[in-house]
Amino acid sequence: MKSPLKRFGRVPTAVLSAVAIWSLGLLWTGTQQQAFAQAVGCAGAVTGAVPASGVVSDPACYDAYKLSYFDVATAFEPSTGTYGGPGNSGGAGDALLRIVDAGNFDTTNPGATAGDVCANIYVYNDVQEQMECCSCPLTANHLLNLSVINDLISNPFNPKESLSAGVIKIVGSSGACSNSATATTAAGPYTIAGGLHEWINHTELMFSTVGALTQSTSVDEFAHSELDAGELTSLNTECWNIWAHGSGWGRCKCGLGD
Repeated sequence: MKSPLKRFGRVPTAVLSAVAIWSLGLLWTGTQQQAFAQAVGCAGAVTGAVPASGVVSDPACYDAYKLSYFDVATAFEPSTGTYGGPGNSGGAGDALLRIVDAGNFDTTNPGATAGDVCANIYVYNDVQEQMECCSCPLTANHLLNLSVINDLISNPFNPKESLSAGVIKIVGSSGACSNSATATTAAGPYTIAGGLHEWINHTELMFSTVGALTQSTSVDEFAHSELDAGELTSLNTECWNIWAHGSGWGRCKCGLGD
C-alpha cells in the first residue's frame, strides 16, 4: 500500500510559488483499500475472463498496465528518498521512453478507430508521490518518443522534491484521451485496453572502491503488472488532483509539439 503523501520539502530543487494548495486534494483515507478486490473491465475482453482474484487475465488486456523506473541524476543529486548524491553510483543522463502501438486492438466503441490506444502516463518520485501525469494518443503502428527529463519530470506538482529517480506507470485505454481538470478524473474514467509496448533506456555511472568510473547504458522493456480497481482509482484520483489544483504544475507532455 502506498504511504500517505508527504509534506513539501526534503530536497529543494526549485521555487514553490504555484503549488501552495498541495494539501487540498491529496488526503487519503483507509477506505481506499476496499476497492482492491474489485475486477477491472477491459475493452475487447472475453466474457468471464476476470477471475475471482479481481485481476485481468484476458489476453486482450494482459499488457494494458506496465511500469518501469527511471534514474537520471542520482550520481550527482540525492533523490527525494535520499538515494545517491555526489560520488555515488547512479543515473547520469536523460532516459528515453519509447511507446509503440501494436495496432491490433479491436475496439467495440463505434466512435473510435480500431487500433487507437491512449497511453495514460503517471510519474512518481521514489517516495511514492505522483508528481506528473498526462494522456497521449497513439494510432496503429505509432512510435512515440518521450524524454524523461524534458517531457515527464520538467513540470512536477511539487518542485521542492527531487525527481532524479522514480517510477513510471502506463495504462492503455480505448477511445479518445481525456486530460481535463473538469472531468471526474484527469485521465479518465476510461476502459483499459491492451496493445501498447514500452521501452526505456538507463544511463548509469558506476564508481568502484578504488575510484574508477564506468558508464553503462541499457534498454529495458516495461514490466507487466496486474491491474485492479483499487490501483486504477488511486492512479486517476491523484492525477485528477494534480490537474484540478496544480495551476498547470504536474502536467507532463506527449513529446515535441504537445
